[in-house]
Amino acid sequence: MNIHADLSKKIGISLALLFLACNLLLLCWYLFVGYIPGFHSDSAAKVLLAREIVETGQYFPHDWNYVNGDLFVLFGHTFIIPLLAFMPAGYLSHAISGLISAVLILSGVWFLTGLTRVGISRRILIVAIVASGISGCMAENLYGQVSYGVFVYFSCYILFFSYKFLHASQKQRKFHGFALFCILCLVFWSNPQRAIVSYGIPIIAAIVWYMLGLAHTEYLDRKKTGWYLIVIVFAGIMLGAVLHAVTLAGFNYDFAPPHACWLSYDNMLRNVTLVPEGFLALFGGLPTADGEVVSIVGIYEAARFAASLALLCLIPYSIHTSLRQKGSGVAFLASFAFTALAGVLFVQVATTVPDMTDPILVSRYFVPSLVLSLILSLSQKLDWPKAPIVSLSTAAVAICFVASAYPAFVKMGNTSEYDRSITVQHQNALDGLKNFLLENGLHYGYAKFWNAGVLSVLSDEKLLVRQIVIDHGLPMPDRWLSSNRWYRPGAWQGETFLLLTTQEDEEEGDEAVDWDLLGRYHCKPVRKLSYEGFKVFVFPQNLAKYLSRWDRRFEVPGSFPASRESLHQVGKLYDDYEYAGSAVVVEKGEAGALHYGPYVDVEPGTYTVSFDVAVESAPEGSARLDVVASPDQKLLAETVLMDNTSSRRLRFTLDRLATLEFRVWSLGNARVVFKDVSIVRDNATWAAGSRSSISRDQPS
Repeated sequence: MNIHADLSKKIGISLALLFLACNLLLLCWYLFVGYIPGFHSDSAAKVLLAREIVETGQYFPHDWNYVNGDLFVLFGHTFIIPLLAFMPAGYLSHAISGLISAVLILSGVWFLTGLTRVGISRRILIVAIVASGISGCMAENLYGQVSYGVFVYFSCYILFFSYKFLHASQKQRKFHGFALFCILCLVFWSNPQRAIVSYGIPIIAAIVWYMLGLAHTEYLDRKKTGWYLIVIVFAGIMLGAVLHAVTLAGFNYDFAPPHACWLSYDNMLRNVTLVPEGFLALFGGLPTADGEVVSIVGIYEAARFAASLALLCLIPYSIHTSLRQKGSGVAFLASFAFTALAGVLFVQVATTVPDMTDPILVSRYFVPSLVLSLILSLSQKLDWPKAPIVSLSTAAVAICFVASAYPAFVKMGNTSEYDRSITVQHQNALDGLKNFLLENGLHYGYAKFWNAGVLSVLSDEKLLVRQIVIDHGLPMPDRWLSSNRWYRPGAWQGETFLLLTTQEDEEEGDEAVDWDLLGRYHCKPVRKLSYEGFKVFVFPQNLAKYLSRWDRRFEVPGSFPASRESLHQVGKLYDDYEYAGSAVVVEKGEAGALHYGPYVDVEPGTYTVSFDVAVESAPEGSARLDVVASPDQKLLAETVLMDNTSSRRLRFTLDRLATLEFRVWSLGNARVVFKDVSIVRDNATWAAGSRSSISRDQPS
């Protein structure tokens, strides 16, 4: 009997190891080769951030624009930084970072399964299933972009060290407690709001459930240990949150997280119906629309659909069963997974935080809690006599998912609107485009977000493309996950280019380039190139040198001439006033704002604003010039013009990022002509002025 048991155990371990080896090979292929067609600018951001850290020597670069309160503390970019000492910030560095992240994910799963006390073959099988990627959608979030793979390995290690702390000896407890404290500091340093939902509340719930589940005698012995653990958790949370606040306080922070609002009852019901679609996509259970049922692919998709539905039933069953095993590792895991899953489900169904126009895309928020729930479901004891349906379902899910690596990594089913927009054909076109641009001697340019970062990374930095948007006819920096340094005149000397798709070039309205307006800023392309649905407009100099809103430091004077876009309440615009360019003119007797705006963001520093304004003499004053910071309209500097000998230069100091407008007020006593206003940074006085608050200086 023992011989047969040992043989079965050896066969089970061997099969599990075989699947694990095959899945690991396919995972490596996916990271280094297969993910290239799906590589996108969100994935490229961590590579570009790593380069920014190396170039600035700052782990949190001051010119980087952080999004939604997320600080990259320990993320995929961390593993790229040392690689840049001997390789470019290209796709290979991204793949190596992905491999390190994959090792952390799978090792975390291995340690976590040790808490469930399943056999060695089952532990290897569960690791093999997670290594399979499960589906194209899951693989992208776990191993491709790795955005939510980070949440998975942090969750695994938080659970592991917490549970070990509760059962370790006094000497080992210090190590586990310190490790847990450090991890909690890191995740809360990154983003306290996300961390409290993903880790904080779930781990507290797990500890409380564990303590409540102890027998009376056990509770007396271990309650002190449980309370020590809660203290460690709260200490890690508090220190991490403080570090987050202190770190962000030193940055110009543009992209605050959106305020969550309640949905209407009808929209809540709508979201309830959409959530299962995301679940099925994550586990590869969405059949191809209009695909043939009676075919090899159709039969396979039916099996995946059935396995996903079975898992949808197994998860609540496993959580319920595990929670009843009080004080056990599976109960600890179940309470954590249930709380994390419930938190995400609540946000997904009842609030405006997710954009449910694409339920598959936003299903990524479920990845960490569902991976933990999958591990829990696969860790359940198979009791064939008492629960044959549950045992059969668990075995079927395991068999189906462990063989998922090829469809997940090679086929990569494009099951969301976002995935469908990033096609292999488009990536192949980008690959050819980067070669085309380099052949034409171009190395620095601008494009919209989804093309910019990809070209920079795939070209191994031979081509640097910075992301822009088209705003009211002009290219403007897209500062989402980008550096302000990229948009300064000194970032590049020589030719630059503007890359647009044919569709972007043919757009109308505010998102279309106004070439006439661009020409008024002395930005006229000297060459126009075309390549497979892309148009390239080449300029003799860096666009940042001429477009005033790009550089928030204004180390080169930024000019805002009178134009059709100029804001004014009184006066009339002349396109060629007295054959000397455009101007806004107001006659005597008419009072009001001759010019206001342009609502431009300006970084801390000392600046001089110069107005090109001509006035007729008036003893009571002809015009008033001022500089104010929006939205509170704080007055920074002002002067009144009596005649054309009056100074038109205003100087002021900022100690924080501010949105400024430069205003010209006609006092109604004389004729006033406005042609231009410009701003330039005064570097010589910045060192002394940087420690002052927003202040108002006497006009020079």
